[in-house]
Amino acid sequence: MNQSQLIWRVGEPNSDLRGFQDNYRDPDTVARRIWTIGEDGRPMDADPWPLFHVSNADPDGGYAPHPYTVRFRLEGQPAPAYRLTLHFIVTTPRTPYVAIIVNGIEGKGFLHPAPSADGIMKPKHSLHTTIFAKGTMEMIIPAEGLRTGWNELTVEARDDDPIVHVHNPQAVLRLDRMADAAGFYYDWMELEALTGLPDQAIVRLRVKPSVLYRQEGGKLLERVDAYLEFGRAYAGEPLQLTLAGADGRETRIPLHPPVGLFGHAAYSFEIEDGEGEVAYRLEGRANGVAIHEQGQFKRRRKWQVYTTPHVHTDIGYTHRQWEVAERLCRNLDKTIELVQAERETSERWGYPPFTYVLDSSWALEEFAAYRDENMQAALKDAVRRGEIGVPSNYTDLLTQFASLEDLIRNGEFSDGYLSELGQRADHAAIVDVASASGSLPAILAGMGVRYLVHANNQDRGPFRLNGNLHQLNPFYWEGVNGGRVLVWLAKMYCELKKVCGSPATKETAAKGLQVWLDEFEHEHYAPDAVMLYGQDADNTDIDPYPISFVKEWNDTYAYPKLIPCDVSAFFRYVETNFGDTLRTVKGDQGAYWEDGVGSSIAESIKVRRTQAMLPAAETLDALAVIHGDGAAFPRQHYNAAWRDVLLYDEHTWGAFLAGSDSQALLQQDQWKVKRQMAESAEGWGERLLLAAATRHSLRWNNNGREVVVYNPHSWPLSSEVIVEIARGEQVVDPLSGQPVPLRLLRETHSQAVVQLWVDEVPGMSCRRLILQPSAVPLQPRQVEVKGGSPIVLESPHYRVAIDAERGCIRSWTDLESGRELAEDGDEHGFGAFLYARGGEGTKLLGNHADKSDSGAELLSDFELKTVHRAENAASSSVTVTGVVPMGELTIEWELFRMSKRLDLRFQYAKRETTATEAVYIAFPLRLTHASVLSDSQLGWVNWDRDQLPGACKEWLPLQTAMLVHGAEAAVTIASPDIPLFTVNEEVKGRWPKELKLSGSKVFSYVLNNYWKSNYKPSQGGLITFAYSLTSSNEPKLEEAYRFGHSRRLGLYGQRMSFQEQRTERAPYLENSGGTMAVVEPAQVAATTIKGARNKEGVIVRLQEISGREQRATLSFPGRPIRKARLTDLLEHDGEELKAELDGSVRIPVGAWGLATVRVSFD
Repeated sequence: MNQSQLIWRVGEPNSDLRGFQDNYRDPDTVARRIWTIGEDGRPMDADPWPLFHVSNADPDGGYAPHPYTVRFRLEGQPAPAYRLTLHFIVTTPRTPYVAIIVNGIEGKGFLHPAPSADGIMKPKHSLHTTIFAKGTMEMIIPAEGLRTGWNELTVEARDDDPIVHVHNPQAVLRLDRMADAAGFYYDWMELEALTGLPDQAIVRLRVKPSVLYRQEGGKLLERVDAYLEFGRAYAGEPLQLTLAGADGRETRIPLHPPVGLFGHAAYSFEIEDGEGEVAYRLEGRANGVAIHEQGQFKRRRKWQVYTTPHVHTDIGYTHRQWEVAERLCRNLDKTIELVQAERETSERWGYPPFTYVLDSSWALEEFAAYRDENMQAALKDAVRRGEIGVPSNYTDLLTQFASLEDLIRNGEFSDGYLSELGQRADHAAIVDVASASGSLPAILAGMGVRYLVHANNQDRGPFRLNGNLHQLNPFYWEGVNGGRVLVWLAKMYCELKKVCGSPATKETAAKGLQVWLDEFEHEHYAPDAVMLYGQDADNTDIDPYPISFVKEWNDTYAYPKLIPCDVSAFFRYVETNFGDTLRTVKGDQGAYWEDGVGSSIAESIKVRRTQAMLPAAETLDALAVIHGDGAAFPRQHYNAAWRDVLLYDEHTWGAFLAGSDSQALLQQDQWKVKRQMAESAEGWGERLLLAAATRHSLRWNNNGREVVVYNPHSWPLSSEVIVEIARGEQVVDPLSGQPVPLRLLRETHSQAVVQLWVDEVPGMSCRRLILQPSAVPLQPRQVEVKGGSPIVLESPHYRVAIDAERGCIRSWTDLESGRELAEDGDEHGFGAFLYARGGEGTKLLGNHADKSDSGAELLSDFELKTVHRAENAASSSVTVTGVVPMGELTIEWELFRMSKRLDLRFQYAKRETTATEAVYIAFPLRLTHASVLSDSQLGWVNWDRDQLPGACKEWLPLQTAMLVHGAEAAVTIASPDIPLFTVNEEVKGRWPKELKLSGSKVFSYVLNNYWKSNYKPSQGGLITFAYSLTSSNEPKLEEAYRFGHSRRLGLYGQRMSFQEQRTERAPYLENSGGTMAVVEPAQVAATTIKGARNKEGVIVRLQEISGREQRATLSFPGRPIRKARLTDLLEHDGEELKAELDGSVRIPVGAWGLATVRVSFD
C-alpha cells in the first residue's frame, strides 16, 4: 500500500503555478475541456490546465458546471488500486466539493481547507483575500473503475447550497471577484498506481466540530460534521457514530453511506453544548469486516465576530478625485437612511444590525460642504449614537513620507468634528497601505488614540505575509522610540464579503466563517472575539444587502454572533476582558508603498520642502503674534496649506490604469489634481514663510536697504542663505563692518542672486545685514578645467579628490582625524549616478510568484562634457556636466570652509519614458562593522535591529538623513529631497523576509516607476536634488538631528527696503538683530510654535533629540509667560505648569518624546 507509481500529473509540486492558465477573473478563457496525457505523464496539449476551477455557484462562470477531463492510457492489467491526490488552495468562502467521474462512474470528494502556515501566497490574486487556506484531497479508486487502454477522469466543482443569481454583467463586476468567486485553485494534481487495496473500507474518518451554534429552547446546539473516505467499494451497510461528552451523556447518530465504488460521504448533525472534550467512535461492518474507529475533539469557541461595514476611501484611483467625494457623500446619505430605519432592531438586540465605518474623515469635510444643515445634523446624530465610526485620521496617508507635523495635523480635522459632539477619536485606520512608521504609536498615543486597525494590502507590500504578525492579533505595538497602541492587523478590507460571500448568504457564511475562524482557534489566541474589517471595495456604493443577511444570520445562529460596530467597540471589548493576555511587539514596519513617491519625485520634493517650510513659517508667525500688539495668527491659511500637504501624502496618486494606459483621461486628470496639490502646498509654504518673516522685518527702522536672515530653528545655525541683491551691492555685517562672504550664483540685467555665508545665528533669531554699494563688481570666479583628474578641493576640515571623468568622488579625507571616508575600490564611485534599466515582467514590479527574478541592469555610464571650478570666501566647488542614460546630468561638489560639510548637488534633465527604470546615488564608505540608521519622526531607527517581522527591507525611509557609523568614524548623509535609500545593494525585487541591513554602503533611491497602477508611470524634465555630508569620530544623534533638519530648511533671508517711523520694541531694538524665543538645553528642539486651534494662547511643541529625559526651559525675551499648561498633541489641556519669576517655564520632555505646551501672556 505504501508503494506507488506515478501515472500522470497536472502541475508540479511547490511550483509558482505558471504552468496553469490563469482563468480566475474570466473562467471561460479556458475553452478546452479534455486534456490528453503524453508518455511523460504530463498533459501534451498546448492549452494549459485551468488554474481556478469554478463551481456552478460562480457568477463569472455563468453559474454553469465546468467539468475538466484527463484522458490517459493504462498499458496491461490495471493495478489493484489508484490514488488520486488533489492539492488545492482556497481563497473565497464558497468551497465546493468535487465530483470525480472515472469512465462514467462518479464519486464525491470533500475538500478540507486549513489555514496555510508556510506564508507562501500563490497565486497573485490571493494577495487581496482574507481567506487563504490549503489542503489535500485523496481518493482511492479500485481497479474496477479503470481499464486497459484509454481512460477518462473528470473533475467537476459542485455546490449544492442555495445560490443567489446575479446576471447583469455590471452588477457581477460590483460583487468583488475576491468575494464572489466560487471554486478552488489547483496547486497540483496526480494519479498514482498502488500495489494493493487498503485493508479497510473506510481509510479515514474525520469528525469536525463546527463554529456554528444554534439556540433551541433552553439548549445550545453545536453542529458537527463527519466525513467518511472509502478505500474500497462500499455495499451500503449501516454504521453508527456515537458521541459522548465529559458528563457521560451519549448521542447516537445512524449513518447510511450510499453504495459506491469510490468516494467520500458527508454528514452533519447537532450535539448539545457542554464542558470538556467530546469522544466519538464509529462502529459497524463493511464487506464483512468490522469497523471500529474512535477519537475525540474539542468544542469550538463561541465566537463574537465584530463587523465594521465600510467602503474604502481612495481619493482617486477608481474615479476622479472630486467624483469620489460625491460618491462617498452619497454613501453617508444612504447610511443615515439605513441606520435610522434599523434603530428598533438596535434597541431589541442591544447593538445595531448595521454600522458604517469611515477609514478617513476626509468624506466628512466634503459632506459638510455639499449637504444642507438637516443632512449634517442627521449625520452628526448618527455619529453621536455610534452608528457611524470616525477614525482619528483625516487621510489614509503614507506615514513614512509624512513629517512629524503631518502626522499630528492629520488628526486635527476628526478631532474638531468630534469635539463638537462631545467625543474624541480613540482609533485610527491604515487601510490599503502596507506598512507604517515606527513613530506612529507614540504620535497616536500622544493624540489620545488607543487603537489602530491596519487593513494592509499585500500587493507590493508583504508585511503580513513575511512577518505573520496577524497571528498575534490583537497585539500591542510599541514604537521604536516610545508609545503603544492596540492593533488589529486585518488581512485585507472588504472582509465581510470576502468571508461571508458576495452576495452574503447564510450558507456561504457558514463555510467562509468556518475556514477563517480556524486561524484563531488555538491556545495563543485568548479572546472569544475577532474583527471582520470592511465590507465594500474602493469608492463603491455601500451595499445594504448585508443588513438582511446579518439579521437572518443572528436569528438562525447563536454563534458566531455578528456584531456590527464602530471599530472601537471591538477594541474596548477585548482590552477590557483579555487585555492582560495580549502580546506586545516593538519596531518599525518599513516603507513598502512609499517607493511610489519616487514615481513623481519632482513633485514629492516640492512637498518635502513644504513640510519643512510650514513649521518654520508657523514659528515665525506665532513669534510675531507674541511680540506684536494686535497681531493674529492666520489659522485659515495654515489649515489650507496643511490640507494640501496631507492630500499629497494620501496614498492615492492616480488611476488604477496608470501603468497600462497612461494616456487615458482618467489617469491624466487625476495626476493633474495630485500635481496641483504639490504645487499648491509649495506655494503656500513659500507665501507663508515670506509673510511671517516680513511681519518681523517691518517692525524696526533702518538707515537703508538691508538683508534680514532668520533662523527658525531653536538651535544656533551657521549656514548659507540665498538672497537677491542689486548688481553693484555688497552685504556688510554691521557689528564687524566687514563684507559677508558670498558666492555669486547668477545675474540678471539689474539683480544678482548670491549665496551668503552667515555665522552663528542664534535659535529663533534674526540677523540684520547692511546692503552697501560695492566698489568692486561681483565676479563669479569660475574657471573651466581641462583634464588633470583628479581635481582636489580642500578646506580646514576635508580634502576631496574628484574624478570628473566618472562623475564621482575618488577620495574624501577627514583632515581632523586623518581618515579616508570614501571607498575608492568599490565598483561604484562615491556619489556616482546609477541608472537601473529594465525589469519589465520581473518581481521588481510586484511580489507575484509568476514573475521572474531577473531584476534590472545597473548602469554607471557618464560621458563628461564640461568641468568648471569656482572659489569664494566661503567655499570652493567643482561643477561637471555630462550625458547619462535618459538625459543630461549636472553635478556640483561644494566644500565649505567655515563648516565641516560637503555638499553634492544634482540636476538631471531627464527624458520621459514608460520603460521600467530607477535611479540611485551610491555612497560606498570605508568603514568596518558599520551600522546604518536613519531618522524617523521621533528618534532614529537602526534598521538591522529595530524592524518588526515582515518589515520592508529592500528600501528604507528617512526624514532628513542616513547615519552610517563604523569602528573608524560616523558619517551623516543629509538627504533633504530624496526620502528613500537602500543598504548594500540596489532594489532587486526579492521581497525578502530577512536581509542584512548593516554595512558601509548606502544608495540614495532617487526615483523609479516600478508601480504599474496608481503611481505615475513616467516622469521627465529637470529634477534637482542634493545631499550634505559631515563626519565625526563617533555617532552623535542630537547633532545628526540638527544637521539633517537644518538641511531640510536652513536660514531664511529676505531683502528689505528703507523704512522709518516705526515704534521699536524688544526684541527688535538692536541693529544687528534679535532673539525672539529661547529653548534650552540643546538636547531639546522646538518643532513648531503656532497659534492654538481654539485661539487660546500659543502652542509650543518640543522634541527630545538625544534619547535622554530632559527638563527644558522655554522663554520669550521681553514677553514673560504668565500661564502655561501641558496639552496632548491635539491641544487638549492637561497638567498646569508653573511660570517662573523670570517669565520662563520648565517643561518635562521624555526621551525621544514630545511635549506640547499652551502658553499665554499678559
